[in-house]
Amino acid sequence: KPMTKYLDIDTIEFQKGAALQDENKQTIPTEYKIIRGDDSEIYVEISAMPVAFDDGVYLIVILSDVSYRKLSELLKTENEESRRMLEEAQYYEGIKNDFFSNLSHELRTPLNVIMSTLQVIDSQIESITKQDKTEKMKKHVRIMRQNCYRQLRIVNNMIDITKIDSGFYDLKLENLNVVTVIESITMSVSEYIKNNSINLIFDTDLEERIIAIDPDSIERIMLNLLSNAVKFSKEGGTIRVMIQNTENHVFISVKDSGIGIPDNKKNYIFERFRQVDKSLTRNHEGSGIGLSLVKSLVMMHGGSISVESSKGEGATFIFSLPAVTVAERREGEEEKEEKKPKFNIEKIQLEFSDVYGFQS
Repeated sequence: KPMTKYLDIDTIEFQKGAALQDENKQTIPTEYKIIRGDDSEIYVEISAMPVAFDDGVYLIVILSDVSYRKLSELLKTENEESRRMLEEAQYYEGIKNDFFSNLSHELRTPLNVIMSTLQVIDSQIESITKQDKTEKMKKHVRIMRQNCYRQLRIVNNMIDITKIDSGFYDLKLENLNVVTVIESITMSVSEYIKNNSINLIFDTDLEERIIAIDPDSIERIMLNLLSNAVKFSKEGGTIRVMIQNTENHVFISVKDSGIGIPDNKKNYIFERFRQVDKSLTRNHEGSGIGLSLVKSLVMMHGGSISVESSKGEGATFIFSLPAVTVAERREGEEEKEEKKPKFNIEKIQLEFSDVYGFQS
């Protein structure tokens, strides 16, 4: 019967492949799939050599069943893939466990502070004088308010991350002078930063650039980066906010003189639920959501974000925004007039609520 009845390859191609020889003139075995009479498939290794007879040249073909070897190779590949998937699952399971462990700590700590403050109020409310009562009550209320903000910040971040992941977070883009927006946000927290004995410098190489931005999201980005800079800077340190301009982008950087980020940690600084310091005894709060949210908001604007840092030498977070207007981003929409951004003091208290020593 013709060979093509059993092989899924034409005879000419088979003859070329089957008669391949290496540099030592040895036949090179070639692997093919064969269909047997019962329509089942097996893998064979085929080698052939030409033999001359009086009436012509023929091929002596040797077929070796290598189905078991092939199956073994497939199983090995599948096992390696399964092992890789298992390791990946264990890796992300570890991240998730770390996150929920730290999140429990984040949520519990403010509650403990609030409960302790209420106990202090209960114990003192009958004994202290009217004059002292007013001052002490104000102090206790400030402590409770700050810790309420800390919890609200965590919940807001989790809600927004969920909205972004599910595609329900929409930017409310406006044509605004990005320089004015960034400067206003920076100056709005200058007193809080000064109260932590840290110097704040704002610098820009341009005075005006009208681009499409969502002022609330930009405020969220800047306050998060600034609060991080405060948390990881020592007294007497400096935080520098700089705006630089190119033809197609505006670059905003937030540089601090703090503890810096080790080289082996920079790769996952923007990953969801990841932290440089994962221990529950770390010096600064954080659920590992903030920078991931910042990155998502920057990317939704069409920009990018990166970090430059070395351990002990501070960190510089740089994000870019495309220099386009609303009309350029969304053809056919009517442009809005430039507005002066307004910032809510409560948002500052919210984003700075996990800075130790912060007073609202």
